[in-house]
Amino acid sequence: MRVGVIGCGAIATRAHLPAFKSLPNVELQAVADVNEKMARTAAKKFGIPNSYTDYKKMLRDPSIDLVSICTPSPTHTEVAIEAAKNGKHLFIEKPLALTVRGAQMILNMAKENNVKLCVVHNYRYFPAMKEVKRRIDLGNLGRIVTIQGIAHTRIPLQWTASTWLYHKGGALDDFGPHLIDSILWLVNSKIEKVCAFGGDFLGKMNCTNYIQILMRFENRTVATADISWLTGRITFALNVHGTGGYISIESDLKNFFFNDPIETHGLPTPLDDLRNLSKKTISLTKKTISGKFFKGALAFYGTIIKEFINSIEKGTKVPVSGEEALQVVAVSEAAKLSLAEDRSVAVKELFVKTKNITG
Repeated sequence: MRVGVIGCGAIATRAHLPAFKSLPNVELQAVADVNEKMARTAAKKFGIPNSYTDYKKMLRDPSIDLVSICTPSPTHTEVAIEAAKNGKHLFIEKPLALTVRGAQMILNMAKENNVKLCVVHNYRYFPAMKEVKRRIDLGNLGRIVTIQGIAHTRIPLQWTASTWLYHKGGALDDFGPHLIDSILWLVNSKIEKVCAFGGDFLGKMNCTNYIQILMRFENRTVATADISWLTGRITFALNVHGTGGYISIESDLKNFFFNDPIETHGLPTPLDDLRNLSKKTISLTKKTISGKFFKGALAFYGTIIKEFINSIEKGTKVPVSGEEALQVVAVSEAAKLSLAEDRSVAVKELFVKTKNITG
């Protein structure tokens, strides 16, 4: 599988390129970035033979089978459509797009050109998340009644000096997609309505730096997503309440990836607390020794890429489909509309607006 990477910023050089480089039977053929120095530096660091400042020229290379899109989120629609037109399979950093219309255009172009599309909602791969999903699917919790999610991170200066993240969506389009996708994946029901509160808490950033989103699903589950850049720490937490029990994963971000979730039925006893503490200690010790703890969110890029390539070669289902990623975009856009118009928003409103491109 010959791969080209578009965009040579932080997410490309810290996640996508190392992951592709680590896989057997994958050849990094080219990189592209409007910044010539960044493109050449990435090519040299990862031993890639070709670098471009015009990604469209790179896409005309017939030897490239798959492109990884690591450009700023507002450019995803344009870049992905061009890549699909050139017959390249699409591996796209989250979010898929910033609007339902833009996301639907990507999906349509991928379908028309018979290329596969996968979006990097990699939080599904964290052991704790997979374990929660497994227990829900087994029926351990009965019917899911409510989910409370928290996704807090710092203003992204520690990640990148680039300013494109501070577009109007802000934290909602930065850290928010991870939490929204996690909730949608666990609930596994169509989203009906969204109501949001928040915006620019500081009053001078001109973007959403905190937001609370209330979601209602067709199966009557209700979920909340608390997303922020402002609390001074990194936290990703989920609390899932069902008719038959409760599961929580609540800790700092790196611990979240590896700690076992806490499942409770009825009133927990001190013995339950001791057992849970013992499990956490053993799990954390193992992951620290292995070094995986320190990789955090970057630890599972290789896994999702490997599964995506396998789906291309065998014609099987992709790990995270464009249709699933479209629902994440729909929740985000509905939340933005709710903030702007101070009302709850039926998600179907957004799809009615795109009727002319969905057929």
